[in-house]
Amino acid sequence: MSKPYIIRISSQKGGVGKTTVATNLAAAIRDMGYKVLLVDFDFTNPSVGFHMGLEDANSGVRAVLTKKTTIGHAAAVHEPTGLHILPGEVRGIVRQPKAAEINAFLSNAKKTNYNFILIDTAPGYDPDIMLTRFDEDIIVATPDVPACVSACRLSNKYDKAHLKHSLIVNKVRNARYELSYNEILDMYGGEISGLLYEDDAVPASIAAHIPTYVFRPRTRFSRAVGELSRRYASRAGAEYKTEGVYVRKGLFGWLRSFFYTRNEK
Repeated sequence: MSKPYIIRISSQKGGVGKTTVATNLAAAIRDMGYKVLLVDFDFTNPSVGFHMGLEDANSGVRAVLTKKTTIGHAAAVHEPTGLHILPGEVRGIVRQPKAAEINAFLSNAKKTNYNFILIDTAPGYDPDIMLTRFDEDIIVATPDVPACVSACRLSNKYDKAHLKHSLIVNKVRNARYELSYNEILDMYGGEISGLLYEDDAVPASIAAHIPTYVFRPRTRFSRAVGELSRRYASRAGAEYKTEGVYVRKGLFGWLRSFFYTRNEK
């Protein structure tokens, strides 16, 4: 990979677990041996620092945006995972950044030596300036009508902006009131990268400030995150690593891992 691959994590509806997806996916890609930066671009309600136990790191993103320091100097290291993190500003009155500040940040991010940069954003739709410098967007939704309709709105915006995007469905319970996989696929019309099932390990890991993928690696949730991380890494041009070996999964392999993840108890 010749430059960082920047992935935006988004949702239009709050409460879908967007930050949980961002922190776990970042940890899983880091576990593959790549250098990963996780950035909190939620300027209204930043949560990455709380998830990762960095509540006192209050100036990361803001300091870089205002050119008080550089990305390399501001990034905090999360020891349990090795992730580099730029947390959001959690104290005081938060000013929304100017377009020029965001542009400069993303331009400078492309010059760093990270393999992947994952950027967690606020729920809702950001101005077009937030769409032009990302390599890909992951939309997070839950299997209910409001969340999936919101995901469709975002996908339409991204299609117009020519931004590659895919959907991760989080907090799946297989309950009767939930939309089925096919119903979500029909509504979204794009690629559904995977399903993440509701798991008691997730809130426990947030309390421990360690992503579930690392905190309890053998759960159904963590195994699904691992599969997703390898898929996104391979799309970015990185090696698709399984136990240190480059493997091309193919359609059969993908279906096998997908249904194994769905049916595991």
